[in-house]
Amino acid sequence: MKTTSLLAAAVCIALPLASCKDYLTEAPKDFFTPANFPSTESDLRIALGGIDNWYTGGANQAYYIRGWPMISEVPNEQTILINNPTDSKYEQDTYTYNSNNEWLFRVWAQIYGAIGQSNQLIAQVPKMTGVPQDVRDRYMGAAKFHRALNHFNAVRVWGDVPLMLEPVTDFADVGAVKRAPMADVYTAIAADLVDAVKLLPVKWPDSATPDDGRPTRGAAGTMLADVYANMSGTIIKQNKWSDAAAAAKAVIDSKAYTLIPDFSQLWLVKNKNGPEHIFSIQFEGLIRNLFTSQSRPTGIGAESGSNYWCTTPEFMDTFDNADLRKKSTFLTTVTVGTTTFNYATVGSTRGFGDKSPRFTKPLPYYGKFYDNGGQSIAVNSGRSNLNWPVYRYAETLLLHAEAENEANGPAAAYVSLNAVRARAGLPPLSGLTQATFRDAVRQERSWELAFESKRLFDLKRWGLYTTVVGADVVSKIGWKPTNLWAAIPQHEIDINPGIVQNPGY
Repeated sequence: MKTTSLLAAAVCIALPLASCKDYLTEAPKDFFTPANFPSTESDLRIALGGIDNWYTGGANQAYYIRGWPMISEVPNEQTILINNPTDSKYEQDTYTYNSNNEWLFRVWAQIYGAIGQSNQLIAQVPKMTGVPQDVRDRYMGAAKFHRALNHFNAVRVWGDVPLMLEPVTDFADVGAVKRAPMADVYTAIAADLVDAVKLLPVKWPDSATPDDGRPTRGAAGTMLADVYANMSGTIIKQNKWSDAAAAAKAVIDSKAYTLIPDFSQLWLVKNKNGPEHIFSIQFEGLIRNLFTSQSRPTGIGAESGSNYWCTTPEFMDTFDNADLRKKSTFLTTVTVGTTTFNYATVGSTRGFGDKSPRFTKPLPYYGKFYDNGGQSIAVNSGRSNLNWPVYRYAETLLLHAEAENEANGPAAAYVSLNAVRARAGLPPLSGLTQATFRDAVRQERSWELAFESKRLFDLKRWGLYTTVVGADVVSKIGWKPTNLWAAIPQHEIDINPGIVQNPGY
């Protein structure tokens, strides 16, 4: 019989703790139990790597290898699944899934595994009296960041979810778990992040850059601004705009991050963990990213990919041709050797984006995730070393612009919004009302953060989910208003009778 993912929280210390991160070099020398692990700084490094393993390890490419974007990016109106109109990926795109959808279960299991292991670390760190206080603070802050991130991911996908703030020590307790109201979950997330901002360093002592995959003060502050923005939206309806603006402004004022001048350079493997990256899921060596390479089309010779995802010409057309982000965001031509392939059919040569008769216009692919560091995509089973961006400095600026406008009007918000526009080669905005500035910053988020698992959650918090996704030609195949919240995995309900299914499933 399978064990529930919440049950995994009770035994997470016995689960794999290895990680491929550069900062994790120590190897376990004995059997670890909650009673004796962690007890040293080396143990803390292993434990933190164990949390990371929930993001990039495990079977079936769960969570950030491709599971997270599967349930957070594919269901919006800007991404289309193209390769198989019958499988579980297609169910996500067309909202024809049910509570047995494999991606919902896999991500749920990884989320609560990471939360469980974070809880173990939070409980143990205060007992480590032999470890210097500044070291304990860093790891406590990191564990609280991870607990917050995973609750934040869960609450935005499923709505009311189990709020797990203590280690599970008795298997019998798992069956009594219930879903907590969203407002309570958000309050707990914010509290964890307020603590994390105080405890985490701007940069870890042994790191050359602020982002090396470990949580930092800037990462916690940016997520806190994001959380407050979500709490202020149409779902939770708590006015936290001033708090969101202050959290983002603190990151800006730290001077720890900058926008890199050339947007296209952000998406090169050689430039990952650069000055704009605040928190990224790390892929390197044996741990490689599958979702990014699956956005490559077939029909481009030796560099053909899996042809899973593409985007729409309608979304591409929202970009001004003067927008310097457009060419990097969308893949419309590919040169392999001496041959150039086009996404549109030219003469008798069928374009790689020609999906007729299902779609009358050619479909562009993701451009952001095309680079493979100079290697052929045929190497390493079509997997890439490109990191998955969770937070970039551009988003910090856009969160500040949005929150400052909502709290006080646009006067002090222009500088952040126009910084992002300037990098894109667009003219500065001025003279807007609060309402027209709101529209402008929302549009800017759509352009700047395309395909980074932001759009779906933005539409939800802005109250536009039904209007936009409900009208999408692909989504409306199975979409209904109750799809605002995804189905709770049936496996969880079967084992945990206190967990009630969302309406509509």
